[in-house]
Amino acid sequence: MTVTLTRTTPATDHIVRNMFVAYFYDMSQYDDNLIINAHGLPMWLPFGLPGPTTLDECIAFNWWIRDLCECYIIQSDGSPAGFVILLTKQEKLPKGTDYELMDFYIAPKYRRSGIGAQAARLAFDLHHGTWIVYQLERNLPARSFWQTVINHYTNGNYTNLDGGTQQRFQN
Repeated sequence: MTVTLTRTTPATDHIVRNMFVAYFYDMSQYDDNLIINAHGLPMWLPFGLPGPTTLDECIAFNWWIRDLCECYIIQSDGSPAGFVILLTKQEKLPKGTDYELMDFYIAPKYRRSGIGAQAARLAFDLHHGTWIVYQLERNLPARSFWQTVINHYTNGNYTNLDGGTQQRFQN
């Protein structure tokens, strides 16, 4: 299986946006502020109800800072398998960091196959500097995944903060 990351273009950014809705549905189980609204769409509650009524509105409603990010399609043997969204704008990053892995999604069909770990390494190799990766506190599968991946990637040279919900490292 060949795993690649392909930066989105105007012709392909719809792939990440389409998967983003599934990602927000998945994340809603771990964050009480991610709700399913009266229209059956996932949304960030602090942005205010009633929220989006269509899939396109759902993406636009929840996208906010992602327009400033680099978006990549994760492909497995040429087929879309997920996405990576990287924040690289210094003015939006926490002090002392150069890059944030903001969103990472592997479609259920491709999970637990090694694609996610390969894609994460490829994403980290795109930029060199100080990285930060966050996970939601209740998302125990993600916390385990990222600690394992980052531990292997850095040979154990990383800092685990906030009770294991944040990792920082340099590459």
